[in-house]
Amino acid sequence: MLRILTIFLLLCLPVLQSCQSEPPAKPVIVSTIKPIHALVYAIAGGENSPLDIRQLLPDGASPHHYALKPSEMRTLETARVVFRIGSGLETFLDKPLATAISTREVITLADIQGIQALGARQQHGDEHAGHTAHSADSHLWLNPVNAIAMSREIARALSAVDSAHQAEYLANAQQLIAEIEATDARIRQQLAPLSQQPYLSFHDAWQHFDTHYGLNFAGAVTLDVSRLPGARHVQDIRKIIEEKQAVCLFQEPQFSPAMVKTLVEGSAIHIGELDPLGMELPLDKDTYPKLLQAAADSFQQCLGGQVAQ
Repeated sequence: MLRILTIFLLLCLPVLQSCQSEPPAKPVIVSTIKPIHALVYAIAGGENSPLDIRQLLPDGASPHHYALKPSEMRTLETARVVFRIGSGLETFLDKPLATAISTREVITLADIQGIQALGARQQHGDEHAGHTAHSADSHLWLNPVNAIAMSREIARALSAVDSAHQAEYLANAQQLIAEIEATDARIRQQLAPLSQQPYLSFHDAWQHFDTHYGLNFAGAVTLDVSRLPGARHVQDIRKIIEEKQAVCLFQEPQFSPAMVKTLVEGSAIHIGELDPLGMELPLDKDTYPKLLQAAADSFQQCLGGQVAQ
């Protein structure tokens, strides 16, 4: 019997040693959309972070209308912290996050201290792009003041999960905030000469940006991407362009250039394109400041008449 027990222990020892040598799993930190993930990425230390940081929605997916895949549900179930904007943006998350998981913290960034909130602007009595008139405008990250408040909250939350690296998270947050402030100051100078130029958009996602920088939003035109606009709709949109004397119309990637050209044909308005989620930007520690700067450059080009139809 003693010999059998000895042999059994000798056979099991390598397995036990292997289990003991495996490093503990990194805490999983989930951000819903790329702008939030960009802030978390920078504060957590980038690709060498001691945390397992994940972006829930793939680039190009709309947070307004999204259905979670089974793999994404599993990611939520393993997360220690989930950063989201709020129900006004990621409505699809309300039910999955209602599941009681004692080790998970859900941080709704719309509710944190320091956020400058704005109500959604009503456009011609319509609902558009998933927003109901008079609800809160959920595109909070497009105001750098809000991004700074988010950065401080992210550093606090990461430090609570991984106190051993608290000093690094706080230092990374301060560096990111300094970069955001420098970008903000540069954009203020860049856009100041264009503050009186009226602009229109298909999707009123830019209130937090244009309010912060004092730009002249003239209105949003509603358009169903699933079908070509009728003659009456084209006439109505052209009338808005004429009445508002807008110099620029910002389109969205899902609208075909041919459709947009039909809408503005015969007018002198310029066409620009904005990307509120930074879908085309590579992920690095400067992604969020680059998102702001890319938006500012698009506004400057279009409002300054440098973008051809």
